[in-house]
Amino acid sequence: MRYQEQILFFISACTLIYFAYENDYDNIKNRYRGVLGSIIFICMMGSLKSYDGPIKRFQGYWRFMFWLGVCYNAFLIFLIFQNEKEARQLMKLGDESLGRSVTKDMHTYDDNCEFELVNIVDNLDHYFLLHCLNWFLLAFLLRDAWLLNFWQIFDEIIELSWQHILPHFRECWWDHVLLDVLIGNTLFVFLGLWVSKKLGIEQFDWLGRKNKSFTQWLVWHDYKYFGAAFGTWLAVTINFLTGFFLMNQLWVPPKCWMVSYRLFVWFGMGVLSWQEQWNDLKGNKDQSGQCRYLVVWTLFAETFISIKFLKDAGNIQYVDTPYYISIPWIGTIIISLLVYIVMRMKNKRVQQVKVK
Repeated sequence: MRYQEQILFFISACTLIYFAYENDYDNIKNRYRGVLGSIIFICMMGSLKSYDGPIKRFQGYWRFMFWLGVCYNAFLIFLIFQNEKEARQLMKLGDESLGRSVTKDMHTYDDNCEFELVNIVDNLDHYFLLHCLNWFLLAFLLRDAWLLNFWQIFDEIIELSWQHILPHFRECWWDHVLLDVLIGNTLFVFLGLWVSKKLGIEQFDWLGRKNKSFTQWLVWHDYKYFGAAFGTWLAVTINFLTGFFLMNQLWVPPKCWMVSYRLFVWFGMGVLSWQEQWNDLKGNKDQSGQCRYLVVWTLFAETFISIKFLKDAGNIQYVDTPYYISIPWIGTIIISLLVYIVMRMKNKRVQQVKVK
């Protein structure tokens, strides 16, 4: 991605934060500014250099998915300029049953942790099915068994780290091990990889491990591989967390169709973005950064809403995060950023065979 595009993104994000965080105007002015912000965003996305797209097959479909993602972002930006009460009521335009706080006594997964069949079956609900579908689709996005298996373990660490704020993450030990890691994660990861291979879809290698020992993996020696792996980890983590925060901040219950719609939009944007990242990683100089910017904007907008609309949110606990949780998270992110910056400044790039 070109430096002038990165500067444009940074300036746009800072401007959005400045004008959207405080809402001292009435609802009419908030809506006016929201529409204006959405129009500016759409024009900005159209100004980015675009090519035929990172995927050559079914280009009409993938262009549709890209612009569907743009529309989703425009809606998020419109919401950003509203106050929390108005934003939650606007959600009723998509579903009249919304506009009411998500109950704080909703079902959690640590109600009864006795290792009995009846308790296990009780946890096989709509969320478990959505959880399995999510991992199946994620396998299509990342297409790297090593990275996916690392992520499925880290996914459980995220739930343990945030369960004091999001009660929905509270689970029994057998739920983490049996329903998540062994069934919901591993089984559907390999099912997704198997289907993608059967369909002849290109497989990725984000760690650069092909025919190499662990210490020789390119992720430890090539700043683009390290940046791609770290960026993927950070993006998927934020996407996972904001999915739960948005439900509570906008008062959208887990069974609402909007939850599945968001998953569908993210799947389209993710396929395009990670294919674009892979093409760039392999040396395709004609690769645009348009899809990746769209994903970054989506993560930014969802995070912004999750923070701004914390007041009177749904099933969220307003408690301080213990230091033994926050310090490792902050330390990991800072160290990873410093490593990437040092590698980038040294311009350490292992020579690759260029993609024809």
